[in-house]
Amino acid sequence: MARRSDVVLEEILEAITLIDQALANHTQASFATAIFVQRGTERALEIISEAVRHLPDTLLDVRPEISWVDVRALGNRIRHEYWRVDSQLIWAIAMDDLPPLRTAVTDLLARLRS
Repeated sequence: MARRSDVVLEEILEAITLIDQALANHTQASFATAIFVQRGTERALEIISEAVRHLPDTLLDVRPEISWVDVRALGNRIRHEYWRVDSQLIWAIAMDDLPPLRTAVTDLLARLRS
């Protein structure tokens, strides 16, 4: 059974919010030593990655500035190539990639609700 896209988008926003809250009091240097926070952030990124897999391409095509293929692939990298995942990569994703992702997901959710 297909999942409702609005519910999936809300789950993505929730995971982004959790990451924002977890990193609010961290610098890149303090994050590098906060292993538990890193793992929690990785888990939230896995959830985002998996959730995007449940969204139809026709919906994602509305926001082509997001590399949805990369978002979908990130979870596999974290799970299956964990030795290649380090705090700098996770920090960069959280700081650089999540803000535009939040904007795109918020827009998609608004379009679905209108």
